[in-house]
Amino acid sequence: MRGRESSHPAITLKGVSFSYRDRPVLRGIDITVPRGSYFGIVGPNGSGKTTLAYLISGILRPSSGQVDTHAGRIGLVLANPANQIVSLVVEEDIAFGPENLQLSPEEINARIDIALSVIHAEHLRRSLTTALSGGELAKVVFAGQLALDTDVLVLDEGTVMLDPVNRKILLETIEELNGDLGKTIIHISHRLDDLEAADTVVALHEGVIALRANGVFDLTRQIEEHPIPGIEPGAKILYRDFLISKGITEEDLEKATHELAKRIRARSS
Repeated sequence: MRGRESSHPAITLKGVSFSYRDRPVLRGIDITVPRGSYFGIVGPNGSGKTTLAYLISGILRPSSGQVDTHAGRIGLVLANPANQIVSLVVEEDIAFGPENLQLSPEEINARIDIALSVIHAEHLRRSLTTALSGGELAKVVFAGQLALDTDVLVLDEGTVMLDPVNRKILLETIEELNGDLGKTIIHISHRLDDLEAADTVVALHEGVIALRANGVFDLTRQIEEHPIPGIEPGAKILYRDFLISKGITEEDLEKATHELAKRIRARSS
């Protein structure tokens, strides 16, 4: 467990269903997200993931059932961070939310400082948002949510627009926010390998929760028995799962591979 998970819930969904006009999108969703946890939701395209993100963050209301945020502040990071940028300069963009809360200039400035420090992006403060990479834009969006002092961060396909380098940076940032700051993370993705750090993962399929698991490796084994079209574990997850099945739990893949090689050599000698 990487965050500061507690027995108190941050988000509770009970019997949540949602329809667009007469078309059902989600049916009977029951989820409890512990405060301080890293909660993963995986599902193929069209499974209702984005609708679920909008329900949790309050953009949509359920057709039936209840969404309880337990008085927490919820932040949403969309798949394309450029869609959430509202200002030309980074510090002005981060200030937008706190200004709407009518905070003092001193408090706003302090929040910008803290938010940029947390995501290791102080150097971007006076940069033009139009000149930033996808990964940098995602960091600015994170900073904007942190400046609002959100308790829960909901990511809807947060890595889909990023190249491998920026994707790695973003995933590391998410883990820091969870592990170091104790932010509750709800990470929604169609890629299971985005959710390797998650404490709990549920699989969404055709509008219902099809599987629940204690992390991606547990879910990978369940998917082997109950395949869900459109959800692929990815080579890294499959390899690490293989290593775990051999009793090798070292997280550094290079070291783990060396350990596997030693065992193979020992058996063949």
